[in-house]
Amino acid sequence: MRASLADLVKSNFSYVVMLGLLLVFVISYLVTGSSATFYLVLIGVLFADDVTERILLKVLRQRFSSAFKEGVFWRTGFATNFGRFFLSLAIMGLLGFKEQFGLTLRNVNESMVLILLVGLPFVALFSGGAFIFMRKSKSGRTAGYTPDIGWMKTSTDRIGTVAYTFTMNGLSEELLYRGLIQGYLSMNMAGFVLVGSFPMRYSTILASLIFILVHFFSMGETKEQSIFMLPYRVIITFIVAVAFQLTGSLLAPIIIHSFSNGFLALAAIQATKE
Repeated sequence: MRASLADLVKSNFSYVVMLGLLLVFVISYLVTGSSATFYLVLIGVLFADDVTERILLKVLRQRFSSAFKEGVFWRTGFATNFGRFFLSLAIMGLLGFKEQFGLTLRNVNESMVLILLVGLPFVALFSGGAFIFMRKSKSGRTAGYTPDIGWMKTSTDRIGTVAYTFTMNGLSEELLYRGLIQGYLSMNMAGFVLVGSFPMRYSTILASLIFILVHFFSMGETKEQSIFMLPYRVIITFIVAVAFQLTGSLLAPIIIHSFSNGFLALAAIQATKE
């Protein structure tokens, strides 16, 4: 019974995050006496994203079962991230396409500096470290902590995975989590925390925590695999979140996120080559 309950929580962890946001909403109301309805909007956004993904996966696996089997995540990833992309734009439209959503190319110079001096060095460092770690995992020394990509045996799957990780994942997730969620929070939450001398906004912190928590046990990860991925997700999340706060544009977050996922996929492919 415990195992089945644990599996249920792991496969629906995004709903645990939604329940957490609902609890924050209730506590906020009890303490301040005012209704912070933006928490309810966040819950609605996350719920709509989860339902859209589940419906798309169900339809694709029913109608095209051979092409969209469980293991080959890049094919389902293209479909579900297209859905996330258009869903995010639709919700932004309902909210009035505010400037805070970052759909702009302003501060391009600042974005390029962040990409070159912060994003790409981290990508190189982490993908190199991941390559070494996964090579050790192949020899059994760290087995169980790295994602299982044994299904990626054909050149089509390898090329598809690289194409997917360099394009859709960063684009759709940054549009949702940075543009829509962090941008919407910035319109509704005031205040900041000083990290050294840098004023990190509450909206930046909360949006980052949501992103990190939603990715727990993603793609069927085990507890060990989630632990392995946690440092990467924490660091890359705060890099792109701060980049968005500084520039007000999704340019740097999308490029950094896309390169990060893409080179991590390349590292995994190279590390597991026979």
